[in-house]
Amino acid sequence: MIKNKKAVSAMMALIMILTSGCTLFKNPVDERTGFSESLSAVEEAVTGENYDDAAEKLAVSMKKWERIKPFMQIEVDHDIVNDIESEFTALSAYIETRNKSLALASIRIIINMWSEIGTK
Repeated sequence: MIKNKKAVSAMMALIMILTSGCTLFKNPVDERTGFSESLSAVEEAVTGENYDDAAEKLAVSMKKWERIKPFMQIEVDHDIVNDIESEFTALSAYIETRNKSLALASIRIIINMWSEIGTK
């Protein structure tokens, strides 16, 4: 009887970990890397039309993303990872061409996709 209770408890713990995996990994990784903060810094630079600063901050954000991506590929649908990467590429071009409206839309899409990970 005790073995069955332990097995059931272990199974329930495993199910809880598997269903909340994104949140368990995302938040500590985000806190350790400051990824959300770096994305906000890009948005702020674009809003202020400081494109040289935005490009530098984007480069920092993309380096942080490269460190985060392996964890996210384990936990998140690969389409989301690919979409974030595609949006980074587009954002880079928008900043390079100093297109404020498209750059703002792009960084906000990235921020939204990142914030949505682990919420559904």
